[in-house]
Amino acid sequence: MISRWRVGPLWLCLVLFVPTVFSQEVNRVTQNEQGTDCGKKADRRYAVCHGAWSGKTVALFNTWMAPDTNLGRRLDLPSPDGKKVIQVSGFHVRLNVNGKRYWTPFGNMHDAEVGWAPDSTRLFVTWSESGALGPWHTEVYDVTEAGLVEIPSVTRHVRAELKRRMKGAPLPKWVATPEDRAMWSSLEYCGDHVVGSQWLNGSSEILVAALAGPDSGCKYMGDFVVYRIEVATGKILQTYSEKDAQNTFGNEDLPRVDADDDL
Repeated sequence: MISRWRVGPLWLCLVLFVPTVFSQEVNRVTQNEQGTDCGKKADRRYAVCHGAWSGKTVALFNTWMAPDTNLGRRLDLPSPDGKKVIQVSGFHVRLNVNGKRYWTPFGNMHDAEVGWAPDSTRLFVTWSESGALGPWHTEVYDVTEAGLVEIPSVTRHVRAELKRRMKGAPLPKWVATPEDRAMWSSLEYCGDHVVGSQWLNGSSEILVAALAGPDSGCKYMGDFVVYRIEVATGKILQTYSEKDAQNTFGNEDLPRVDADDDL
């Protein structure tokens, strides 16, 4: 079966193996509902576009693949209370608080998208090491009068939990012959992608999706699990399957799954 996993306007054709632990039918995993290109006529130097993974984030750079650059990028992204502003000029990103500007690490984060907490005291950033294929990471920061302070390792338990879940799952239905089992044994348990979805309970909890790898060398490729995490401790408070998460939180802020047909 072939599936397309879309991050921004870039379509990646991938072989999709569907695990019984996550879903019982073939899926197509795509970006969130809003899209990240803001329409073909938008000037990406100035357009305020949703991030590739969540409708509650804003793309800092409007770039969608590893070699892409947008040196003319200009963006002011205010906090909900209007007292703090993320300012982007090319790939220089500063935090403005009460007229003082502070350096941020976001300029070194490819395809970065930022989600402000509703109370303006925190933000999360989702970013990629190498464009659409990742690996993708989510980091969380306190926003203080003296600049950003990272809250370390908020998602530290997610990757291990995702791999544990995959290793305990029954074999997918397609693994039916000795040849299929040999192919399955050659694949890896991939769980390198953690993408931010939204804030919950003010700024005390965050919802993230962990994806089981975007390439054909990964078991359960393209499937994902959603985690509700306590920010202060990194404790996983609740785990959701793809369908449960989308039934609970909707499609706009999560990787999108549609029923797929043979292509």
